[in-house]
Amino acid sequence: MLVRRTLSVVASLVLWSTCTPALAAPEAVVIGQSLPLTGAGFPVANRVLAGAKAQVERVNTSGGISGRPLELVTLDDGGDPQRLATNLRTLVRQHGAVLIANCLGERACQEAAQATRELRVPLVGPMSGALQLRGVDVQHVFSTRPDDTREADALVRQLLSIGIHKVAVLSDDSEPARTDALVAALQRAGQQVTRTTTDLRGQSLAVALQASAQSAPQALVISLGYAALDALDRLPPAARAGVPLTIATLSSAGLTQLTRLFRDRVIGYTSVVPPLDVTRLALVRALQRDADAFIGPEAVTFEGLEAYINLRVCTEALRRAGPRADGQRLNEALESLGALDLGGFRLVFGRDRHHGSDYVEIGMRARDGRTLR
Repeated sequence: MLVRRTLSVVASLVLWSTCTPALAAPEAVVIGQSLPLTGAGFPVANRVLAGAKAQVERVNTSGGISGRPLELVTLDDGGDPQRLATNLRTLVRQHGAVLIANCLGERACQEAAQATRELRVPLVGPMSGALQLRGVDVQHVFSTRPDDTREADALVRQLLSIGIHKVAVLSDDSEPARTDALVAALQRAGQQVTRTTTDLRGQSLAVALQASAQSAPQALVISLGYAALDALDRLPPAARAGVPLTIATLSSAGLTQLTRLFRDRVIGYTSVVPPLDVTRLALVRALQRDADAFIGPEAVTFEGLEAYINLRVCTEALRRAGPRADGQRLNEALESLGALDLGGFRLVFGRDRHHGSDYVEIGMRARDGRTLR
């Protein structure tokens, strides 16, 4: 009798399982980003993508957002701002992205700000300090870095502290507002400034380097986009031989590339994220842990850490916005973050404060590769 009853129960369970549809998996929460995954910007974009994915993998390993998996959808824009705008519309309208994270450079981020305003979703972590990304008409933009003027002033103070009073500025047209802020800061400090502009042609870059050296500057201040840095990297070493022994630059999407390009020069730079070798900071340790566990060393870079921070902000806002997060709820959640400690790196957001950080770190890499502070 017991056997018959057992078989009856088993048969009933089998019948129930075949007639009852499987429980649907929780719908993913989608964050979108558009990056130059092809072309000259790929090395930079790859580091940004690695840092962002490291945080997403950590969130999903820890249970997701209120039980829902977090999905990062990244589209390639090839460095074209117009393609970026098209990608953002695709991400929101077709992929269901509830917010957009990370964009590279002044022009791309301005285009991203305009597109996300039309789409009514927040833009978190533009990798540009352009003042156009702040103000009453871009209340959906939330930045984790200081503005260009604050960063430029910090770099100029560092140059003065090491006795440099005469500089040449080499720039392209990738970030005009950033270059203008840099030149203005140098001039306010009484620096003798020679400014040379270039385009992406190798010959033009070589001529510009020679022209920059003709004024016998104590330092060469570089303000170039990743495409120009890529072209500079393809020049023969002799074309870079005449540059001063000291190079200076603001933090940029190509900072890692620049430090590799001028290995035999002293490089002074600003960074808007903590130093990667300061492992006493829980934030740095977390990035290293998640990079080792999920992604690889590309995440442990300046760009990777900034993207990691940006995704931390996104995930915190998503948790606070609740299960029915939309653009308006996320905007309110981001404004409500207040003081947010990410493990030794503090951000402050509010209704009237959409730039979370004024942090600027000054770094200097010696000719032997040592990092000095």
